[in-house]
Amino acid sequence: MDRLLNAIALFLVILLFILEGTTTDHIRILLAFVLSLLLSMTAFLWGWFSLDGFYAAVVTGTALLGLGGWITALLVLLFFISSNLITRSIPAGNPVTGNEIRRDGLQVWANGFWMVLFAILLFLFQSELFQLLIAVAIASVTSDTWATEVGSRRGGKTLLISRLIEVPPGTDGGVSFHGTLFALLGALLIAAAYLAFSFQASLFNFFLVLFCGFSGCIADSYLGAVYQTGQRYRYSRIFRYARSRREQNHLVNWAATGIACIIALLIIQLA
Repeated sequence: MDRLLNAIALFLVILLFILEGTTTDHIRILLAFVLSLLLSMTAFLWGWFSLDGFYAAVVTGTALLGLGGWITALLVLLFFISSNLITRSIPAGNPVTGNEIRRDGLQVWANGFWMVLFAILLFLFQSELFQLLIAVAIASVTSDTWATEVGSRRGGKTLLISRLIEVPPGTDGGVSFHGTLFALLGALLIAAAYLAFSFQASLFNFFLVLFCGFSGCIADSYLGAVYQTGQRYRYSRIFRYARSRREQNHLVNWAATGIACIIALLIIQLA
């Protein structure tokens, strides 16, 4: 699946480069490819990416910087560096991450799918709405990643969000005080960075990114509790195709980020 997504995204970037891009766009897209290649190679050598994760990171990085611009690239870089620093601080053998610290291609796309989609739309229509939705998507994945890593590491009382019964730290759908606190802080980091990087951002946009990013983390926990811990993925047309716990988790991440963006669109329409 990640190879298919890589091929589609690369095709769209090349197509837009040829048909829609100006000279400035051509330079930015080529520069994006070079920077993505160098940064992804560095992350691969540091053990942050698997080989397929490296390929996916090059493609998504090229699309996000080349089509989404510098604000998108800075927010993604902030998410990636902060999340990996937190992840690397967890001792090996943790029940959630274990030794699987390297991010694979499916994980890169689970986090980056909506960002790439909105980056393409931003390039085509030059609407601030799509830049805002990119920020929401990044806030959602940052919030979820921080919550998962910190919550599982710090332990403490953990409740299954769907049934409010106590479960071991690291259980899919489990929420704890530390995890919830860092979920909020992760969304806050991206909302504040978006406000700082974007000259058109307002306090409304700041709180929108903060709220929807945190909501995406809550949606991730609920989907994890219902479709992973509850084993209901067997009866879902989407989740039944996930053959492993890792793939199920990627699907949950993808769906939760999409929910965060839908919430943002609904709030914008009602505002």
